[in-house]
Formats: sequence, C-alpha cells, structure tokens
Amino acid sequence: MILSLLFFACVGDIQEPDLENPILNTHFTFHQDVNKLYLGLETKTVYHNQQVNSVSALWFGIDQGNIPDTLTLTDNGSNGDIIRDDNIYAVKVNNNPLVIQNTLGNDSGSVYIQYRVSFGDSIISEADSFEIGNLIPKILSVVFPDSMQHPTESNYYAIDSIFVSVYDPNGLNDIRSCYLMFQKPDGSYANNGEPIYLFDDGNKSENNISIWDQTANDGIFSRLITIGNENPVGKYHATFYLNDWAGLFTFRSDSVVVHE
Repeated sequence: MILSLLFFACVGDIQEPDLENPILNTHFTFHQDVNKLYLGLETKTVYHNQQVNSVSALWFGIDQGNIPDTLTLTDNGSNGDIIRDDNIYAVKVNNNPLVIQNTLGNDSGSVYIQYRVSFGDSIISEADSFEIGNLIPKILSVVFPDSMQHPTESNYYAIDSIFVSVYDPNGLNDIRSCYLMFQKPDGSYANNGEPIYLFDDGNKSENNISIWDQTANDGIFSRLITIGNENPVGKYHATFYLNDWAGLFTFRSDSVVVHE
C-alpha cells in the first residue's frame, strides 16, 4: 500500500513539457522621415508538424485599450519585407488615418502589438511592446520679415525680429540648437558661413545687439536680423534648422528682400 501511494504521487508530479515557441524575434520601427510604421517577425517554418500558413499583427498603437488594426505580414520581398523566403515576415504601413486608425502623432512612450502566426489549425500569439524612442522635433512657425529697407549710411542698420516656434515630443530639454544659414544675393553666406544661432534663454547679449530672447524656455527661439549698409540689396535666403540631442533635425526655408 505504501509503495503504491509513493508510485502514484511520483506519476502525478510529472508535467508534460511545453512546446517550444516558434516565434523567434519581433521588431518595430517608426520611420519618421517617411511617416511609416515597420512591423517584423522572425519565425520557424514548422510547428507541431504543421507548416506556417500566415502571419499577422494586431496593432493597438499607444493604448492597449484601442480597437486594433489588423495587419498582414508577408515574406515575399515586398510591402516592407526586404528578403524573400528568409522566414522574416514584415509590413511597412503608412502612418495615416486613411490607412490605420491607431496612428502615431506627437506621442512618446510605448506602442503595443500582438503578433500572430498560423500553423495549420494552430495560432501562436505573442504580445509585445516597444518604446517609440526619440522623435523628430518640429518647427511650428517662423516669424521672419518679407522685406527690409537697405540703410543709406555707414554704421546704420535695418533691424527686425525673428521668432521660431518649436515643439519636441520628448520635451523642450531634448532640443539641442536652433539656428539659421543666411545666404546673401551674391551666393555667399553671412557670418562667414557659420550657423547663426537663435536662443530660448530669456537673455540679451551685451556684446551683440542681435542676440536677445524675451522669455526663457517658452519654445520660441529668437534673435534680431540686422542688415548693414555694407550688405547688398536683393533677395536673401534663410534656412532654419532645429536639432535634438540624438542628432535628429528638421528645417524650414524663408526669404527676405532687401530693397533701396
């Protein structure tokens, strides 16, 4: 009797081993330059003696409570998949409300995805989340004069204001610099071709009348534009650049006509 009890107790403790997960890797990238989302999955081709039939993903965006978009991932070398038949299934989809409902905007944090792989009658799913990561800062608006009158006397200057309103989804502390490259009518650049910086520090320079900012950390970078008598008349081209600490940047162009 004692031997029998020991025997059944040992048998009851034995658990059947779990089948190995056929999903090997999952991937997500937000390609901000082209405003597209990339979803990828690497999988085994056979699971429980069944060949892989299809791969899909439920895309929830930034909220797990969203009604998900259903996306089909393929391994045919198109629509976001790079190499055909390498067991990496992928899709690249436009981050556009006409294509998907859970679009990314000025968001940070995480996105949520449930990947699904079909093997015959079996569906293997794996939930995953990814950090959106660093996002490109944005130039919201530029206040820049359309025209300025050329000074008629030496040591006189025409003066106007420049305001660049900016936004960074990762916070204003993520903005490294805001500057402009100012091209003269003859093709040369002001400031010896070096960047002309704008500031959001609420300070005014005692040595340079052009450098001033009214309110610190309000997301508006500013300075004065000055045109001296030695500068030529004609059309000046300004390109404004906004950079973050990760090296991402955006730019916007404008122009001013200096006339007699």
